[in-house]
Amino acid sequence: MNKMMNSLILKAALVGFSLFGLASTASAAAKVMNPGEAVGQLVYLSVDDVKNETAKYKNLNPLSIPVFAEMPLDMSVVAGAVTLKQQNLLSHVQLKSRARHTPNLDISELEGGWDNPLFSRFGDGAWVRMVLGADQSILIEPATEAQATEFYNKKKNTVVKLQSDVQTNTIFRTEDLRSEDFIRVGSKAANYGELARALNSASRTVVRPGFGIPFYYYQEFIDTNPKIKAAINSILRDPLMNRVAKVSYREEKLKALQDLMLSEESVVNEQLVDDLISRFEQFKVGGVPRNMKLRSSTNSEDLPNFNGAGLYTSESYKPAKKGKEKSMDKKRESLKEALRIVWSSVWNLRAFDERSYFRIPHADVRMGIQVNPSFSTEEADGVVVTKNMSGDSRYPGYGVYIEVQRGDIHSVANPETGVKPQKVLVLVDENDPLNQSKYDVKVLQNSNIADDNEAILPHDNPVPVITIDEIKDLTFQSLKAQQHLKPVLDPENEKFSLDLEFKVDSGDTGSRQVYLKQARPYID
Repeated sequence: MNKMMNSLILKAALVGFSLFGLASTASAAAKVMNPGEAVGQLVYLSVDDVKNETAKYKNLNPLSIPVFAEMPLDMSVVAGAVTLKQQNLLSHVQLKSRARHTPNLDISELEGGWDNPLFSRFGDGAWVRMVLGADQSILIEPATEAQATEFYNKKKNTVVKLQSDVQTNTIFRTEDLRSEDFIRVGSKAANYGELARALNSASRTVVRPGFGIPFYYYQEFIDTNPKIKAAINSILRDPLMNRVAKVSYREEKLKALQDLMLSEESVVNEQLVDDLISRFEQFKVGGVPRNMKLRSSTNSEDLPNFNGAGLYTSESYKPAKKGKEKSMDKKRESLKEALRIVWSSVWNLRAFDERSYFRIPHADVRMGIQVNPSFSTEEADGVVVTKNMSGDSRYPGYGVYIEVQRGDIHSVANPETGVKPQKVLVLVDENDPLNQSKYDVKVLQNSNIADDNEAILPHDNPVPVITIDEIKDLTFQSLKAQQHLKPVLDPENEKFSLDLEFKVDSGDTGSRQVYLKQARPYID
């Protein structure tokens, strides 16, 4: 009876009515970002815990329900999440929660924060059941560790089967890549090729040219370095790697493997390095070779129920320093280092734990690489989803949702405390989606970053991050990409939408222009 009363009182406090004389002090303050159910252990993490990644922060696991006093730059696999800081719809915590189908609660406006009755009756380390409803209902009640373990085991997904071709050793040009090449270079690189095919024309480049490095060279790297191969096999055979709570043990083993892969003693195919540098030399500014971005493109990303966003590491190849071209030996060192960094990220802790949660077999993961020229004069960076996900009841109907920030210092996906992106909803005629004259642009929020792209203002900046014309162009290009990619990636899905990353840059043309740099199916 007491357990039932506690649950009822908590629900009453949150929906704003009194129960047995208990008045609400938290009316309409907590916000359900992602509905769902979790059974786990509450872990209260201070600003210091998050910023300095203390042992308490690092030991979060799939049985944890962290309560973050500060927004984390990366959220490991957890049962659910609660934040004391305001979240964006496209923030890292929310995207991860949606992808994992785990509950996520924003209590930034809840009076008293974690001292509110919603949490104060549960101490740090308490085991609870948290149920968040799509109707904004919230239930938190006592539970046990055994119940949490049972809930986790029941929730496990079916084993995913991965595909890869490790025989093809061709370095692909972006314009030659098609969706079916995902088994050779990974979905990110293959989708990038399709994006270029859909949007580029003789008069304009919307998707920068580049290359796709196939799985062959990752597998070759493993096979020609016996110590690395032995360490991988040891990890795959180790039963302790599958123990949910053994976070520090997994981290230690995986770091040792990554150190082997990152070592200058690890052998990289010299012919590959020569081939890539000769191709990269085609891209120059003022006679100096450009930096090239090497982006991870595994066969364990952009799957039907798993996008793998943010799991792996991208790195830059830098052929010049302070505007002066490096020697060939230094160029080769820079490229080898970049290749090792991207390849080794297959075995970082966050990727390993995420794959375990979704039952993706580690032994079958392969790393391809998407390469394109880096953006050097970046005016804006953001994310666009080709659906109306604003949550604003004033603007129903079909639309495109955008979050964008000035420059490249402040992230949309990992917002810092007090930093606001520009949020935009573009309402679109569903029967005529490429007709820009019918686009109805709604600026829902302005950025509070100064015109220098760096300083955080105490008020909103009235100057928009991107202009109305850029918003309409971005919407047009995104919907054009969707029309091309839907029949290629998921023809039977009537609710198909895209999650795209974009930049506004003036380096190539001398004036601001929208570029798309990634497209993946949006998992809702």
